[in-house]
Amino acid sequence: MTEAQFEQFINDNDFSERTIKAYSLQYGKFDDISKGLLTQSQTNIINYIEEKAVSMSGKLTMLNIAIVLRKHFNKDNTKLLKQKQNYDNEYREIKNKNKEQKLSTLPSVQELKNYERKLYRDENWIGFIVNHLMRTLSLRNKDLNLKIIGADRRRIPHSDKQNYLVLRKRSVSVIRNDYKTASTYKQKKNVVQGTRIVKAVQNLLDERDVKLGKEDIYLLSPKKLHEDSLAKKIRSYTLNGISETDMNKIVVSELTELKQINKLREVSANRGTSLEVLLNEYHLKLDE
Repeated sequence: MTEAQFEQFINDNDFSERTIKAYSLQYGKFDDISKGLLTQSQTNIINYIEEKAVSMSGKLTMLNIAIVLRKHFNKDNTKLLKQKQNYDNEYREIKNKNKEQKLSTLPSVQELKNYERKLYRDENWIGFIVNHLMRTLSLRNKDLNLKIIGADRRRIPHSDKQNYLVLRKRSVSVIRNDYKTASTYKQKKNVVQGTRIVKAVQNLLDERDVKLGKEDIYLLSPKKLHEDSLAKKIRSYTLNGISETDMNKIVVSELTELKQINKLREVSANRGTSLEVLLNEYHLKLDE
């Protein structure tokens, strides 16, 4: 397959920039067989992927680009599709093993709530705010890189690339312009009611001896953190050091088991993730 043919494939399809980058990356992994996805036999392609990829997800991703490209140029994919089914079955088994382990080790939603109460009692204001917002709004790490401002701030435009925690008298607002799916879902704004969250933010400001409007104030540290530092910082505040992904799995799994569809839709909207992805990727019930 020539570079010109690959460019033709890209030009013939209305792909997003993200998809183009992903396809280009996977296509480049076939360098050792001169990117011969159209000329090599299906058996050779399968053997190459077996030798090249280490994880099952890696094998599936490479196989997928081979199938897509060959389909575009009307090449036979019979063996590749059969291999994809084999990979899918193996991948499902791996996922089930991981889910089974998660089910036995992750805390419950009630334990997350109890941990939040302990953080509040211990006056760990950052820890309480981080955990409360993650659990109630299903936030990712990047979403929590929040600048704290007062309610007197003018309307924040969608073009702003900053995330804000707006302190009000009886609530806080979380405004996100910089998050994983912002290009699709645009600016997101959530209002979180409650005396504890308001007091926690007020107490954090007092603890740092800072005043709203006088200087830049960030939730996680005195200055805005680099994205590479967020995961480690946030896990230092969570119960047993669990990740934001695991916390979302805990919440989604409980809501699914309780059949609380409306709340699942709220999680979907808050996180900027489709309901289908939530149920397939975050629900810890084993696949049948």
